[in-house]
Amino acid sequence: MTDIRSEPADGAPNARLLSESDGGPRRTVLILGGGGMRGMAHVGVLRALKTLGIRYDVVIGTSIGSLIGVAAAAGLSVEEIEEHVANFQKEDYFRLNFVKLLMKGARAPSMYQGDRFRERVRETLPVDSFGELRMPFFCNAVRLETGGSVFFGTPGFEDVALTDAVYASCALPGVFEPLEHDGFNYMDGGIVDAVPLRFAKTLQPDLIIAVDLTVKATFKTPNYKRRVLSTLYRSFEIVEEVLVEHSLHMQVDYKTVLIQPKVGHLARLDFDGLPEVVRRGEEEALRVLTSHAATRDLVGEEIIDGLCCPVNPRDYVSVRVDPARCIGCGMCEMICETDAFWARGEKATVRKLSNYECTRDHACARNCPTDAISLGNL
Repeated sequence: MTDIRSEPADGAPNARLLSESDGGPRRTVLILGGGGMRGMAHVGVLRALKTLGIRYDVVIGTSIGSLIGVAAAAGLSVEEIEEHVANFQKEDYFRLNFVKLLMKGARAPSMYQGDRFRERVRETLPVDSFGELRMPFFCNAVRLETGGSVFFGTPGFEDVALTDAVYASCALPGVFEPLEHDGFNYMDGGIVDAVPLRFAKTLQPDLIIAVDLTVKATFKTPNYKRRVLSTLYRSFEIVEEVLVEHSLHMQVDYKTVLIQPKVGHLARLDFDGLPEVVRRGEEEALRVLTSHAATRDLVGEEIIDGLCCPVNPRDYVSVRVDPARCIGCGMCEMICETDAFWARGEKATVRKLSNYECTRDHACARNCPTDAISLGNL
């Protein structure tokens, strides 16, 4: 991977990116999506990219992805980022707003104090402005007044401190107070765009490597409890999953490499087993990057310990329907944007046993009410 500590060219981050001519070097955008502490899988993805020698030129982060992404863009090595992750403790980031909760109750702006989280971000980063970063970095947040998204790091949104931008992108509703900036309030960018592929495409890259942490139902039932907070969080996650599904349907193409670490069984604020989360991120990234048509030719020729060759290509997704479970409801045909199903009889029929157009959003399996659909080669 390119040494991200090397000095950047002059100009704003987006200008540095877009100044490349069509005949210039390949431009690769890395998207690190939102997902709470499941985002520690991003560290494993960075480790895999380094192992394989695959470079990236721009980082886009959402929520927890902005925390990991800004560290990489600031010049921290994978080892340094991993060291910070290893020292993560829940009490470092989440301290109850006891006074405000006692005085205001349900009218309190948040459950936890955001100042401690912001201070930890500041301690981690060697710089505090977008202009000091080693490579272009963007992170998104939602403006509460309008419901629209902003991407800090773009023209007009470069004056905010990095710690504030990352805080805003991570400020989960009800958990942290919104960031107030220039008269507006900003919160977690994952509310509306957990994997910002559409923004990445406006940067006109040759390759997009996107990490999606929202897939859950096809691996293991979420750790859901019938309580107010867990119900609210689960509702938020369901909305997030559906929005990501639509985004993947519209934006994923042959130049998009989608990495989906199998960490969906973890709770959003689960701090236990972080090394295992990192390992899963690395494992999935190695598997995808060495087999996807857009990246497998970028892998260096030298033999790497722990990798087996040849690797099975992942150009398609295998699709199956269990006729014993199928009730012919037609949800699969309605949901799938690549016409993989035909539901005109008593049972659904698979039209594409090897679906090369599948966007890997798991929408058909997640929406099947009888779990009749199974997907393979993911």
